[in-house]
Amino acid sequence: MKTIIRMAASTCCACLVALTGFGVWRSGMLTALPEQTEAGALNLGVKETSVESKGESPGNMAANNKIIVHQIDWSPSDEIKFDVHEDDFVVMSKAEINKYYGINIFPTVPDDLKEWEDEEFGVYKRNGGTGEIYFDFNILNYSNETFSKGINIEIQKGSLPTSDCVFLDEYDEKSIINNVEVAIGQDTNNEYYFAEFLLHNVGFRFIVEGLTQDEFVAVISSLIQ
Repeated sequence: MKTIIRMAASTCCACLVALTGFGVWRSGMLTALPEQTEAGALNLGVKETSVESKGESPGNMAANNKIIVHQIDWSPSDEIKFDVHEDDFVVMSKAEINKYYGINIFPTVPDDLKEWEDEEFGVYKRNGGTGEIYFDFNILNYSNETFSKGINIEIQKGSLPTSDCVFLDEYDEKSIINNVEVAIGQDTNNEYYFAEFLLHNVGFRFIVEGLTQDEFVAVISSLIQ
């Protein structure tokens, strides 16, 4: 995985090892996995209660923050498969994809990280891009010049993004960031951080290398406002 994250921007994102590139999972050669519903998703979303004795209150979200990092023995499992077709893909600008999701999906990242230039955003619509939306999985990648630091973000509406790796649902205790429940993990070699959460019915999954815990939390916080 470390080698993959440091490869050139034309290669696949860190998590989707089996896909080897954004275009492959748009090829129509793959088969869909069952979609996870919001009701069965990992995180409950906004924390509805606060503990006044701890300085928590709905109007003081920063006081509600707590960070719990679980050690996880992580490795990709079976290949992830999508039944999508290239002709159905509708390219969207950043403004259009934000409007579709209903929130800003682009975080503030450390100054030495840059967004990969060749990434496209959009959704898949039936009948050659003219019908209903049937798939809206998107990927963001950021890295420094040497690829020693990187952020991979997967986004999907209505559920956590479908993936073949990084499942944190076994952990009952979640972190709280700006009053939203976030599952956070770190691999046993302390090389990668992982996070999964739902925000306004949009699922996010992070895989991060080379960032400090404070930097990682700040990136997540920039989305949860």
